[in-house]
Amino acid sequence: MADYELPLVKSGFATIVVWIKRLLVLALFVVLLVLFVNFTLSNTEQISLEMGGLTIPAVSSSTLVMVPFVLGGFAGLLVSLMLVIRLRLANASLRRKLARRDAELKKLRSSALKGLTDA
Repeated sequence: MADYELPLVKSGFATIVVWIKRLLVLALFVVLLVLFVNFTLSNTEQISLEMGGLTIPAVSSSTLVMVPFVLGGFAGLLVSLMLVIRLRLANASLRRKLARRDAELKKLRSSALKGLTDA
């Protein structure tokens, strides 16, 4: 590839930072899981809702709070995944275009040098 790319070598410090980040994400996940379980066990009273003439059967109040929260989290992940895929595709396209331009530049430089040596 080109000379201006950064090497893909990870130093020891970068590896430690990655592991610390993974541990913090795992700790956050465990804390949220404990809070969700505590919330669910603390709010067990049954609630029946009526919206626009449609009656929802009685469910626990924690279910009415947790289900939209979890669905919103999954929707956010799905939207961000679509954006990441779109950006990766654009990045791949730009890399191919850059490779074509590098090849053309190399070809032009070599043809210019041949023209100087023939004279």
